Amino acid sequence: MRTILIGFIAVAGFALIEGLFHTLHYFRERNQDELRRRLQSLGVAAAGSTSLLRQGNLSKNASVDAFLRMFPVTSRIEALLEQAEVRMTVARLLSVSGIGVLLGVVFGFLSNFGFLMSLVLAPIAALLPFGYVAFMRGRRSNKLSEQLPDALDMMARSLRAGHALASTFKLVSTEMPEPINREFARAFEEQNLGMPFERAVAQMTKRAPGNRDLKIFAVSVIVQKETGGNLVEIIEKIAETIRARYRFYGKLRTLTAEGRMSCYILAALPICTGVFIGFTNPEYSSLLITDPIGKAALGYAVVTWIIGLLWMKRMTKVEA
Repeated sequence: MRTILIGFIAVAGFALIEGLFHTLHYFRERNQDELRRRLQSLGVAAAGSTSLLRQGNLSKNASVDAFLRMFPVTSRIEALLEQAEVRMTVARLLSVSGIGVLLGVVFGFLSNFGFLMSLVLAPIAALLPFGYVAFMRGRRSNKLSEQLPDALDMMARSLRAGHALASTFKLVSTEMPEPINREFARAFEEQNLGMPFERAVAQMTKRAPGNRDLKIFAVSVIVQKETGGNLVEIIEKIAETIRARYRFYGKLRTLTAEGRMSCYILAALPICTGVFIGFTNPEYSSLLITDPIGKAALGYAVVTWIIGLLWMKRMTKVEA
């Protein structure tokens, strides 16, 4: 038991150091990106600036890249990384997932439940890196929605000053922070390279799936381009609608915060309690595996836990 605790503390310490390193690295790169953006807005080329288009390599190694291209699922993983703007190759993500499986198997065998615990921990550890990427994609999509009203106001003022629609995209790409500036810069560069403007705008929605605000903007621009109309008024109305909806959802999240937090605590409580008892008193918890009545009780607990979790999530969800 003492060896297990020492190993757990060592892994936790290593993870803490790694997390602090990546946090400092993230803030340093963010400051560099902001400086690069300001230099580009002044017409000065920043040394070592990266391309607007994401590199399509699945791996930095050519042979590994060719091997991964044999599997169709790798293209979906690459699209997920592009949508999340995570600076990671598909090969590295799969490697991290494989390491997670290995750690899950090791910790499972170190516990009293052995192989059964490994079957539970291994898939969870394998999915954690993909869950992180999905979280970053949702975070980026929310950030786009937050920045879009200001970008639309900037576009409306530029259009009133007599600039073309494509020029407003360039203005947003140089004046707005990430990630909204990168999306507009990509659309501007794509139409400069010969892609139809409507398709370049539609590509923005594919890089942010599920973002309704960006989709409304893209559809409005495409329809106005084909049928005509007062684009300035349309853009201003879209910006006003997005801000009003954000105010509404902000009040809604405040009113449902207590219910959501209770849901999270009650969902995590039995899992944390079971893991703690499994490591501190394995003889007591082993009855859930060895005894037939214990197996039935464990199965009933898992089923009711899932039902209760879904029920509470449904109670805190408000259709709007």
